[in-house]
Amino acid sequence: MAADIQWCINITADETREIRPDATISRLCQPDFGPSLEFGEVKLARASTDKHALCHDLLRLAVFAKDTVDVNKLKAALTLQINGYNIAFFLTHLQHDGMCLVQEIGQLTFPRSLEELASFVNLKNIRTLLIVTETFWRLCDL
Repeated sequence: MAADIQWCINITADETREIRPDATISRLCQPDFGPSLEFGEVKLARASTDKHALCHDLLRLAVFAKDTVDVNKLKAALTLQINGYNIAFFLTHLQHDGMCLVQEIGQLTFPRSLEELASFVNLKNIRTLLIVTETFWRLCDL
């Protein structure tokens, strides 16, 4: 199965009345996009970004994930929240009929410069990325 990431940030509120995430990862079915399997929200590294805005984004991600689990009959959907150089991965998993659980499955801090890149490539970060990748392909596939 192939998947493709789409950045929806360039779409302004005037162009659409839909509520959209900043990014979606969708299944590719020949030349067309299939169902969305993952969603992302992005906040720039600013002092003005507060916990309220991050909580609001997390709630939006949970709603997007629950909707895609329900509509596409998935076991789970993955979401990611980027705040500056920090990224958190969440799994929205269908526990029982109509009840989903949102659980953080990984967190990383990306390097701010090339000098910090060597310290980013370590066993802990590789293990986190492997867990997120394995979880995505095992639970979020159709």
